[in-house]
Amino acid sequence: MNKTLKITVLMVSLLLCQQTLNAATSWDSLNTQQQRVLKRFEPQWNEMPEQRQLRLSKGVDRWQKMSPEQRKKARQRFQHWQNLPVEKRQQLRKRLKKFQTMSPEQRALLRQKHRWFKTLPAAKRQALRHRWMKLPPEKRRALRYRLQHLSPAERQRIRERLRH
Repeated sequence: MNKTLKITVLMVSLLLCQQTLNAATSWDSLNTQQQRVLKRFEPQWNEMPEQRQLRLSKGVDRWQKMSPEQRKKARQRFQHWQNLPVEKRQQLRKRLKKFQTMSPEQRALLRQKHRWFKTLPAAKRQALRHRWMKLPPEKRRALRYRLQHLSPAERQRIRERLRH
């Protein structure tokens, strides 16, 4: 009997948690700052998917915590995003989804490679990009595969060669 009661209480708790997670955020539940920033979304707020409501309200919270300099940079990045061609934005979204499906180790490795690439002189980075773009797609695929399967020592030798 005691075990049945525990299971029942657990199931009711899970149901209540699920309902809370599924409950859409009403416009009135937003604080004044959130409503002020999200004012343009008010007419369609109740029809908006819950995920989007949550993303927007969390975004406002992040925005409020930013310094003026961080906000300025965020505005610039957003303006840059808005000016990109639709195809480029789609490509970047696709890359982001791929990045998000990577394991934490793969993401860390990619970040490390990106930091390394940024340490190269601008002319060297440009030359590498140019060489890469000139390769036919099948050669790029083969090279990508080879690079992914190098030993750490082989990777280090290539990095040293590229630096000079």
